[in-house]
This record gives sequence, structure tokens and C-alpha cells, in this order.
Amino acid sequence: MISLRQHIFSLVAVFVALAVGIAAGSTVVRGPLLDSTRARLESAEQNIEIERAENDALAAELAQLDAWETDGPDQLLRGRYAGGTVLMVVAGDVDEDVVDGVIRSIKASAGTFLGEVRLAPEVFDPEASERVGDALGSGESGDADPAVAFGTTVGGLVVDVAVQLDGSGSARSDDVIRAAFGELEDAGLVDLLLLNSAEVDVSDLDVVVLTDRNLVQDPSRVLDGVVAVSDPTVAGLTVMVAEVGRVLQDNETPVPSYVATIRDDGRLRDEISTVDNAETILGWVALVLGLEAAEGGSADHYGFREGADRPIPPRMP
Repeated sequence: MISLRQHIFSLVAVFVALAVGIAAGSTVVRGPLLDSTRARLESAEQNIEIERAENDALAAELAQLDAWETDGPDQLLRGRYAGGTVLMVVAGDVDEDVVDGVIRSIKASAGTFLGEVRLAPEVFDPEASERVGDALGSGESGDADPAVAFGTTVGGLVVDVAVQLDGSGSARSDDVIRAAFGELEDAGLVDLLLLNSAEVDVSDLDVVVLTDRNLVQDPSRVLDGVVAVSDPTVAGLTVMVAEVGRVLQDNETPVPSYVATIRDDGRLRDEISTVDNAETILGWVALVLGLEAAEGGSADHYGFREGADRPIPPRMP
């Protein structure tokens, strides 16, 4: 019969064996495990240092590009667009720095900037469609999409401006633009900004449509009617679309790329030039040189995003 003392000795022996096993196992495993962990940690720290150095280099390059935005247009584009005339149509809340950069580049190239027609954000908003329809006088029509009708109206007014300035020789461009867009401005649907008061004779009018993937609503329903008027036979009217393609970090639902829509359309791709990086000086340069190329009948697609033909146009002969 097994006594209580033997039970106690057996339990003590089991715990002693367990303790010896744990001690022996930890001695054998701890060394390689700790060494492996330390090696991985050191490797991770090295990778972090490499990434930090690369980020610093990219930040320095970005700062250099930002500095180019001030003096670069004059250095790179001086005289390249002499004789050209531009009216800019801006879709809603495009960043002012981008708008200023495009305008500065056009002026640096010796092009004539007629002014900016900024479309109010609400014209793209389905919830404001009734107000837009009322302003257009089509509020009682249930069939027409007010956004589409507005875009078509803007396109028609752009054509009116081109025709009025073609061969006028004495008409002030700001008077012509205000006469065309005055009712829409009074209705709060457009803003007329930086209008040129010079007397101009415009034989070829280029229209730059400037849009942005960070807009609140998709601008395509409106802009389709504007780009549709591109027709060199009407006062040399040529439309070019430039887009801010960079999506902001906090924008989880960017609007579809309007430039991509044009590039995917067989007919429009052959008729309308596009720029997909209008947020950079490289995009501004491509835009101005693209306008120059368009005078020779070339319609190409510039930038680096899907569907681009090349970063910038080839040098004209």
C-alpha cells in the first residue's frame, strides 16, 4: 500500500523535474530566440533609416519643384505662345494655387489671357438642380438634366465670345465676356474673374477647362457640354482639358478622372488634348506647349497617368 509520504515524494519529484526541464529549455532556447529577435530589430531599424533618408531626399526634390513654380514658367516658356489667346473655364473649387500657376504660365509664354469663368460648385450638385434649372428658365421641364443643360449653355456662350471677338479689332474682351455670361453671373452660377480689358482681335481662341479629382461632385455632366464646342472652324475654337490628378490624402472618395474619360473616348481622344498633372509646374509647361501644338492641329495627352502619350509635347519646328 502506498503511503502518504510516498505520494508527497512523488509530487515533489514531479515538480523538481518540471523546474529542471523549464530551466534547461529556457537556457537552450533563449539564446537563439533572443539573437534572432535582436537581428530582426536591427534590420527593421536599418530599413527605417533607409526609408527616412529616401523621404528626406524626396522632400528636398519636392521643395525644389515648388521653388520652380515661381520662376520656372518665365524661364521655360518665354515667348512660346506669342499670339495665342486663352479663356479659362474652372470647375468649382479648384485650388487657387493651381489656377494662379496656369495663368502665370500663359502670361509668361506671351499668350493673351482673357479671363477666368469659374463655375459655381452648386451647378455640379444634384441637390441644387432645381435652382440651376430655374436660373436657366428650364425649371418646369422634368426631362432635361439641369447640370447637362447648364454645361451646354456655357459651351454656347463660349462660342458666342469666340465669334464676337473674331475679327472685331476694337471690342474690349471684358465687355464681350460680361455680355455673354452676365445673366449667369447675376444668378450666382458663375464668377467672372481677372477679365482682360484690352481691345483684342481674336482669330483663334483657345479654351482651357481646368478641373480637379478632389471636387465634391463629379463635374462630367457639366463639362461635357463645354468641351463639345471644340471646333477649329469656329473662330479657331480649340478646347484643352487640364486636371489636378493628385488625390488628397484625406479624400477617400475622389471623383472619377474627367481626363481619363476623354482619353477613353475614341472620338474625343483624337479631338481634345489633355493634361493629367495640372497641380505641378510640369503640367503647366505641358499645357502651354500643348496649346502651341494644338495650333498645328495636334491633339495629344500629356502627363504620366494612364492614357498619357508623353510628359510634354515635342519641340515645334
